[in-house]
Amino acid sequence: MRQNSGKVPNRISRVIIVLAFIVVINSFSNNLSVNAETKDDVLNTVVNFLNAQKNCNVDDMIAYSEYVQKISNVKELYTMMCKKQPLQKAEITDISIVNETTALASIESTYKDKIFIGTSPIIKKDGQWKIVKGIPGSGYVEFSTKSNRDEKEDEVEKAIKGYSTALKSGNLTEIEKYIKVSPNTNKDRLEKHFKAMSEEPIPKVTTMGIKVISDTFAIAQIEAKHEHFSSTQNYAVCKENGQWKVIFGHVLTNSAIPISDKPIEIK
Repeated sequence: MRQNSGKVPNRISRVIIVLAFIVVINSFSNNLSVNAETKDDVLNTVVNFLNAQKNCNVDDMIAYSEYVQKISNVKELYTMMCKKQPLQKAEITDISIVNETTALASIESTYKDKIFIGTSPIIKKDGQWKIVKGIPGSGYVEFSTKSNRDEKEDEVEKAIKGYSTALKSGNLTEIEKYIKVSPNTNKDRLEKHFKAMSEEPIPKVTTMGIKVISDTFAIAQIEAKHEHFSSTQNYAVCKENGQWKVIFGHVLTNSAIPISDKPIEIK
């Protein structure tokens, strides 16, 4: 695993990475089975990538990230990105440890004329934690479609179909076969939530695209078609004990808003 020379605090002060410590600590405590080393590795990976982006250190950006699409010019892409839109500051607002190979980080990134708000996966691949970058927008299908899916992607699609079918039953035991939830989730509330969902018209669920990033992590673009509207979102899917599961409650968002020279602050 790539080392950070033990100087993460100094880097943070140089780059002005602001951590919402209370939120992060609470999120880390959600999974007591994950040891302290895993927590530190995940956090350091996100911080190191953001530091590298702020300093336009493209080699470190590549080292601490996994780009969704297999392209040959990632270095050129990152160079162009950090020169055209240099990162001014970033705030890690939430980190959630999913299991021993998957985590999610919510990040607010400030640039000269816009703010990006997004939730990014962090995966352990070949023994090293990496933040997943280059996830396309929820309305843009760039992953493998039904006509060209491989065996792993077929397994992911089957899990999503199983989840959709289980929702109709309202049976939490059946639903939990296909979802991953935090260990401290209130089971009674969760069961009531799914029971209420089962009593309403269940939307038609279609897997628009799937991208398997590692042996234990994939991203699925899922369309939910209701009676009067439809929506498409990117979902994180992880593999545990041989079964692919949709990570419940964590849609992979990536949105931008403009900022002006004179923002109005409401206190």
